[in-house]
Amino acid sequence: MRNQFTQSLCLSLLISCLFILIVGCRKENITILEDKPHVLLPPEGYKLFWSDEFNKESLDMSKWNYRYLGNRREGFNSKEAVSIDTALGALVIETFHRNDTVFTGMIGTMDKFETKYGYFEISIKMEDIFPNYWSAFWMQSQKFGKTMVPEDDGMEIDVFEFIAGQPNRVDHYLHWNGYGVNHQQAYSITESRTPFNDGKFHQFALEWTPDYYRYFADGRMVWEYSNSVSQTDQYLILSTEVKDRKYFKEVLGDRKGTKFIVDYVRVYKK
Repeated sequence: MRNQFTQSLCLSLLISCLFILIVGCRKENITILEDKPHVLLPPEGYKLFWSDEFNKESLDMSKWNYRYLGNRREGFNSKEAVSIDTALGALVIETFHRNDTVFTGMIGTMDKFETKYGYFEISIKMEDIFPNYWSAFWMQSQKFGKTMVPEDDGMEIDVFEFIAGQPNRVDHYLHWNGYGVNHQQAYSITESRTPFNDGKFHQFALEWTPDYYRYFADGRMVWEYSNSVSQTDQYLILSTEVKDRKYFKEVLGDRKGTKFIVDYVRVYKK
């Protein structure tokens, strides 16, 4: 019995040590925003190339398409979720529920604006950040995963996404080689000492060159990645998604929806 107890104790200690090791490794991907210095943005040598300031009466359809209208995860992508607040001069993607349906929104620039390399910046305000609901600014390629060579196929480049549902945390991801068995990814987490849903606009940006990606949050560089870099044209996407519509409705309570507000999207080129 004593020998069995000793073996069980050793096994428990081993599992605990492995857990600590795994958690410790994960923390290497975490950047504390306030610990990073402010930098000059856009970087030197860049000039404005393309933008949408969202100051028209409605969404500029010369720049954007609606994407994946219909069922998407546990939401329903709808044109109704996307609007322009003319008083604010901003895009609003409102994720809301009506009866048993949660409506989400997604727009992109596929076939209207696709480019490679540059400095890409967005200014956004989040009303709410909670689990199972997230917003994102990302880039995708029409050749994604076709040859399993990310330089040629392009990558999913997530400039930011509030996928973790934590008000003080924003995630930055890179995905390549499709979404199946060959899928690969890299990521970094930015944590702030103040929440990102504080009623203020926050800026997230990406500098993409032939050699690296550099990620920025509120004027600070938070991550650099250079192992695989897309060398092909990609398009922009703004989206909201819901993973659990029941939970989404429970969190909102008497409120019908929450807003993801975009002041501008700007692309600079050297």
